[in-house]
Amino acid sequence: MPQTTILIATSMKRTNWLIKRSLYSVYKQENVNPELINILIVDDNENEEEFFIIKTKINNLRRKLNLSTHYFSTDIIRNKGVKFNSGTGAWNTGIKHTYTLNKDGFISILDDDDEYLPNHLSACLSEIKDDTLAVFQSLEWRNQDNTIISFPLSLKKLTPLNFFLGNPGVQGSNMFFKTKCLIVINGFDESLPNTTDRDLMIRFLENIKSLDTISVIKEVGVLHYNHNKKKVNNNLPLKQKGLDLFYAKYKNQFSEFDFQNSLIRANKYFNYEYSKA
Repeated sequence: MPQTTILIATSMKRTNWLIKRSLYSVYKQENVNPELINILIVDDNENEEEFFIIKTKINNLRRKLNLSTHYFSTDIIRNKGVKFNSGTGAWNTGIKHTYTLNKDGFISILDDDDEYLPNHLSACLSEIKDDTLAVFQSLEWRNQDNTIISFPLSLKKLTPLNFFLGNPGVQGSNMFFKTKCLIVINGFDESLPNTTDRDLMIRFLENIKSLDTISVIKEVGVLHYNHNKKKVNNNLPLKQKGLDLFYAKYKNQFSEFDFQNSLIRANKYFNYEYSKA
């Protein structure tokens, strides 16, 4: 079993969700060696005092669960990249930090308001072969109104075009990469205030030589909570700006037909209006 880092970027004072949902779900992972799983939390909160609050709550949770020092070892560092801009600087801080410690390991990303089901990590780890670059397990959206949206995942859906058109079922919390792959593509684009997962996946898929280096697990292993509280995609003016940058970056790589279809989706979900200016 390779060394695996769970990378959690946290911001917007979502500390209760971080501790009680995200981090707790990692500590409850089954059928893994907890001494080979470490957790890195990157603090991107504007209030610097939140760092110490998080640290205290982590220690309290570990004591409550009676975790020894080497079981799911957990560190917290501050964001050294672009701050308060969709978490990209925090993700990249964590990716670089992890790579300096272990160049041959894997990174499993988890949003601070989402959770892993108990067998997520063991399922991903069981898929790893000598040439594996990424593993993606299906996730479910849990909406504020208690409805559920499924994103059935398949290998054939993982194309740059499908990520240009929308979300085929891979986003932050079900990303499991060989760390080196994220270094090669320079991690997340810190200029984007949103649409960052789609951007990362386009660049990752354009960089690999074969889909044979990717594994897909169809069973659901991750829960994404689509809440109405403050988050990146709930700020529609900022979403407009992010999509402007995204389309400026990728429009010329795809056909006009595909561009128009992508715009239809953006308008439907985010009331987005494209401007050439």
